[in-house]
Amino acid sequence: MQTFGETSVRLFCLPYAGGSARAYRRWSGALGPRFPVTAVELPGHGRRIREPVHSSADTLVDLLVSELGGPMGAQPYALFGHSMGGRLAFQLAHECVRRGLPRPVRLFLSAARPPEPEPPRPTLHDLPDAALLAALGALGGAPAEALAHPELMDVMLPVLRADLRLAETWSFSPAGPLDIPVSLCSAPADPLASRAVVERWRDFFSAQVRHRGYHGGHFFPFPAAGEPVPLLRDLKDALDRCRPSTPVT
Repeated sequence: MQTFGETSVRLFCLPYAGGSARAYRRWSGALGPRFPVTAVELPGHGRRIREPVHSSADTLVDLLVSELGGPMGAQPYALFGHSMGGRLAFQLAHECVRRGLPRPVRLFLSAARPPEPEPPRPTLHDLPDAALLAALGALGGAPAEALAHPELMDVMLPVLRADLRLAETWSFSPAGPLDIPVSLCSAPADPLASRAVVERWRDFFSAQVRHRGYHGGHFFPFPAAGEPVPLLRDLKDALDRCRPSTPVT
């Protein structure tokens, strides 16, 4: 008699500007073995700090396809990206479809702005150092102890600027709507990607779109240590719904 078992879904997590794989260190334990987490480390960040930072989203996505292609083909997978990482995840999914590679079973786009023309607005990547640090501190994008150590910020600032330039000058033009389910995530106090801005991602998908709001500002998925992360509960539920069953003899 044939029964049915359940496969796991791997979650690839792409970081925000200036972030590293370390931002997702709490997620593996929270999501459990059914949803193994691969926190993607970009060149020039974290343990890859000695590698040059990419200044082009196109070349970075090409690298991600090359580096992640094997794991993405080994089992069902989903992509989560926060802010800059959301834009990279969207472009990566399009590239997988274009190349005929295994596509993600779901995208999670968090605090990311969609690929559409925008009115002129202030950018962060070309601010003077002091102004950039002040803006970063106001957004909650760096711990106070890091901001208080100039030698640490001397290392971080060039990487952060390169990431911000990549994110703020991103000009990817999708060929058409993406036929992949997506979960949109936003926070009411986010000055960079409001709920109304994040909602406009609907125009770029032909599959199911869900949108959930969370308490906090731009970095709502990454609260201080010890604080709960409501987003992870919803991630787990969404991944559970798209987890395929595999026949077992």
